[in-house]
Amino acid sequence: MPHLLSKEPITDRPDPEPEVVGLDSRDSEDVFSVLASESARSILAELYRDPATKSELAARVGTSIQNVSHHLENLSEAGLVDVIDEWYSEKGREMDVYAPESSPFVLVVGKQDAVSDARRSIASEPTPQLGD
Repeated sequence: MPHLLSKEPITDRPDPEPEVVGLDSRDSEDVFSVLASESARSILAELYRDPATKSELAARVGTSIQNVSHHLENLSEAGLVDVIDEWYSEKGREMDVYAPESSPFVLVVGKQDAVSDARRSIASEPTPQLGD
């Protein structure tokens, strides 16, 4: 349920597994297309710092709410951001709170085996190094 005037994310999201995408996959095409825009990259970087509403992002990035809305829609369609909560403004308006869809996003250049190897490597526990 949305919280009145909440300024902290209410939804606790588990740390998602990194998303691994190959350079020649359809997913990478969507991501590159969206991230060709400097504004989209700035918005995504801000969301990795802290989830935010459209108006907060507009203020933090220095652009209009309409521009943020446009880029959030594109980022969402590419699977890079998602609505994680809903807050109410002081005027009682519902505001979606956005955050990155996954953390981190890993792009792999190489053969399909390289993508599979990267997924396995990321999913496995780190091996302790001598002297740790």
